[in-house]
Amino acid sequence: MSKTKDLSSVFDEIIENGEKMVKSGQDVFSCLDIVIQAIKDMKAIMAPAPAAALPEKPAPAALPDKKEAPAAAAPAEKKYTFTEVRGIMAGLAGKGKKTEARALLQKYGVSRLSDLDEKDYAALVEEAKVIADG
Repeated sequence: MSKTKDLSSVFDEIIENGEKMVKSGQDVFSCLDIVIQAIKDMKAIMAPAPAAALPEKPAPAALPDKKEAPAAAAPAEKKYTFTEVRGIMAGLAGKGKKTEARALLQKYGVSRLSDLDEKDYAALVEEAKVIADG
């Protein structure tokens, strides 16, 4: 009977450990669900606004006579924040143009966007828009 009792104990241990493994697996899947949802939320935050949501450009006003118009100053360059530039670059990666985005950063002598000088944001954005549209 001793062998039967020993075998029964082994089976009990196998069952107990198997149940623990199932519980651990369920915990891992639960954690993965949370991580995946967080990544989806981050992607939604990083994605550029859809074209339909962008405000329409106002219609150009009638041009005054050239004699009356003072010499026009060059239009002021738009100032971009780090967050805006990051969103635009993430949009490139989201469109499958991660390699092009990386090459664009390297063109400015940096490997990470956080290393880019703020004065280069507007130029980088213009080139990123060309890549995105191309």
